[in-house]
Amino acid sequence: MIEKLLIKNYLIIKEAELNFKSGLNILTGETGAGKTIILDALSLILGERADYSLIRKDNDKLIVEGQFEFKKDKKIITFLNENEILSENDSDVVILRREIYKKGISRNFINDTPVPLNVLKSFGDLIIDIHSQNEHQSLLKKETHIDLVDNFSGEELIFKEYKNLYDDYKETIDKYEEISRKKDELLEKKSYIEYQLKEINNVNPLENEDEELETELNKLENVEEISVDLNNALSLLYERDNNLIAGLSNVIKELKKISKYDSNLDKIIDDLNNSYIVLKETSDYLNNYNSSLNFDSLRIEQIRERLGAVNFLKKKYNLSINNIIIKGKELLEELNYAENFDFEIEKLLKTVNEKKEILFKKAFEISALRRKAVNSLEKSVNSYLDEVGLESAQFKVENSITINKEEDFFIYRKEKNNFFLSAKGFDDIEFLIRMNKGVEYSPLRKTASGGEISRIMLAIKSSLSNRDKVPILVFDEIDAGISGRIADKVGKLIKSLSKTHQIISITHLPQIAAMSDNHFHVSKKDVNKETIAEIKLLNEKEKIEEVAKLLSGEKVTDSSIRTARELIKG
Repeated sequence: MIEKLLIKNYLIIKEAELNFKSGLNILTGETGAGKTIILDALSLILGERADYSLIRKDNDKLIVEGQFEFKKDKKIITFLNENEILSENDSDVVILRREIYKKGISRNFINDTPVPLNVLKSFGDLIIDIHSQNEHQSLLKKETHIDLVDNFSGEELIFKEYKNLYDDYKETIDKYEEISRKKDELLEKKSYIEYQLKEINNVNPLENEDEELETELNKLENVEEISVDLNNALSLLYERDNNLIAGLSNVIKELKKISKYDSNLDKIIDDLNNSYIVLKETSDYLNNYNSSLNFDSLRIEQIRERLGAVNFLKKKYNLSINNIIIKGKELLEELNYAENFDFEIEKLLKTVNEKKEILFKKAFEISALRRKAVNSLEKSVNSYLDEVGLESAQFKVENSITINKEEDFFIYRKEKNNFFLSAKGFDDIEFLIRMNKGVEYSPLRKTASGGEISRIMLAIKSSLSNRDKVPILVFDEIDAGISGRIADKVGKLIKSLSKTHQIISITHLPQIAAMSDNHFHVSKKDVNKETIAEIKLLNEKEKIEEVAKLLSGEKVTDSSIRTARELIKG
């Protein structure tokens, strides 16, 4: 429910705060006092487009803020989470705020989180239906009619099951189309894939082969220089008279003579012995290495040729040798994939058809439920139309099969019928009305006037009252064109509806105003050469006087006071 509405600098409203209650909230007041402005302000925080001319004269900014309370409503919690909007300390309170600036900027917030206008509007659609001649009305949107029928059926689970099946089916189709598209692409470049694969396989590179070949070539091309330097190193190690190995051996011998007098030298002698062994082994290795050196012109030519082939691949594909090996494997996989596409596509197409069959069966089930719900809804709404002053009107729900010839995957053909499977099944539902007997039914959105729409919606909301998911209903002069006995019936219907919804209603009828749980009076006055709207929450005495004024005009009589008391008492 909406707990508080704050309005600043909106036309004749300088600053106003309305504290609403659950149940029936009534707004009364003279024409032009600002009652409709309050509903317009409410529409702003529900995502309606801003008109910057609404900003009060001599002010730069218009502000509307609404505080709403929803007790652990899963739908609201899901919406906030999906849009990454935080609620303070897991509070049940949601605050919508709209700031409109004269320079042409609009800022929108949910719980102090900046949001785009479409997010604000989506949230508004979840929580409030506003019904007036000048406002967007969900009843006039054909696409909402199927949802109203589904809500009336009360079979929420089966509709969720269908939606899950539909999403899974659509995902399978997307996969099928992607593979088919990929097949066409691969078949187009199959010869090029084969050419690339052959080119790589002809070279057949090995992992890190280029580095190893470069190292070997470098060695072979410099074998003479290597040999000279190596002989010099071997000479220093053990061939010269004063070589390292002989010198180290002499050092060890001398230290051993001393160690018999000081055992502390034993550790040094051991280390030198280890060094001696290392030098000997190194010397042997280098000697063998030197013996193996051989200038091989044939091998050099082979390496250069091999490196040329490897480097050509690296340059052509701009890849390292290891990544070229990986590319070769990928090309082979693509080629195998292309050659086995028909089998894969056939298998997937079989899955598509199986899932379509399951989807249609579920759509057929929910269509049967809708037909049953349509019959009940028609009877229920028509039973209320007489009570809202539309005695000659007749409500009808047209339910037909949706056809779409372009989306072949979503067409289910059965006998002579084609069923188009949308996200909501194959039913095409629209509300029809005939306002007078003897005329043809026509779409509600084309036939009824604003005042009639409000009363038709009241009849529908009364039928849906225990199942409708929108918690707040707003009616702007739903009583237009009615009086007396019908007004009393409309008032009772609204009062009954307020037990399951929070209602905010502008009215001129005393019969409806008398049933309020919360009554606001809107007036205007001139202050310092400007007109300002004043909104006042009435106490019990003031409410009686206001209802009496609605009965008898500005001059309140004892008789009108008595009648007002009787109306309020019920």
